[in-house]
Amino acid sequence: MPRERVLAAAGYAALTLLCLAAMAWTVFTGIARLNLSGNAVEVRLTECHREDGARNTTHTACSGPAPSTTGLGTVEVRYEGRQGETIRVARTPWGRYEAVDTGFVSWGIAVLAPLLPLGAAAATGALAVREIRRARRTACSGGAA
Repeated sequence: MPRERVLAAAGYAALTLLCLAAMAWTVFTGIARLNLSGNAVEVRLTECHREDGARNTTHTACSGPAPSTTGLGTVEVRYEGRQGETIRVARTPWGRYEAVDTGFVSWGIAVLAPLLPLGAAAATGALAVREIRRARRTACSGGAA
């Protein structure tokens, strides 16, 4: 098998896996933001401050104590709010908290956002399969000659 074809197939397969991981992240974040798992808790924000983000951006990070029945301690969430406000938050599988928003736009984003990485995964997966077939075809014709 030609080395270039094998490397191309491995690269496309790696991109496919990365796209599938991005899709899983968007799905689980959407589930948390829409509270489809049903594990949301109400948190009264006791502190809000601005934090620097990537590429010279800033966002508001808020924190507050979770209800004593959950035993979560302090909950930190990225939320454009102010101190004293009570919000509902849900936990994602990786331990971060997301503010619950069940509005129409949030539903649209949660449904449509995973489609972009899914389409990219399908495209790179098809390219990986094509490169594998070309490598096999080249190896078979090279051995017969």
